[in-house]
Amino acid sequence: MSDGATPASKRRVHTAHSLTAAARRRTADDGLSGFTVDEICDEAGISRRTFFNYFASKEDAVLGFTTLWDQHEIEERFISGGEPEEPGVSASLLDDYAALQVDRWTEVGLTPEHVADLVTATDREPRLLSRLFEHVRTRERADIDLVRAREGLPEGDLRAAVVVQLVSALAGACMGQFLEPDNPDPLNTIMQRRLVAAREVFAATLTGGTR
Repeated sequence: MSDGATPASKRRVHTAHSLTAAARRRTADDGLSGFTVDEICDEAGISRRTFFNYFASKEDAVLGFTTLWDQHEIEERFISGGEPEEPGVSASLLDDYAALQVDRWTEVGLTPEHVADLVTATDREPRLLSRLFEHVRTRERADIDLVRAREGLPEGDLRAAVVVQLVSALAGACMGQFLEPDNPDPLNTIMQRRLVAAREVFAATLTGGTR
């Protein structure tokens, strides 16, 4: 979560994390059918009504898909960096979209422990993966539209899709490194290294190589 978060925001993040951690722990131990929402609420010390203010279902709690993450501000910041009236795409597009991804991870307080707990839960309940993959596909489509809006690109312009798909691929590799037990680096540093390497590869291709 960002350093400028209010105390209320920090409390919401803490509550969401507590619910998700409890749901993942119970899923790993007992499976999805082995516990109830009420039991999760008792463990987290909240009411059933509060649970449904955060999550639409028990499955969403396990996956961490809370309704309370408001990404409007960081997405507006991303869109404001474009120049949709200018031809082509802005020079900072790749960096800015990568920063948006990192901001999202930071906003939800992503840690190696959170991801490890999710992996353990999905190992016990593989059917959760289909819901997770659908969420990823939905997010990808929404982000392609976000890039198009920022850059003033027409529907179907492959450049928007390539930016999203490229950064998403890099993000997956970044997450793998981030989760390594001896990793000392924050996600932003890991992402920047891979962006530099990607640029060097593309630049070498355009100029005929560096060897």
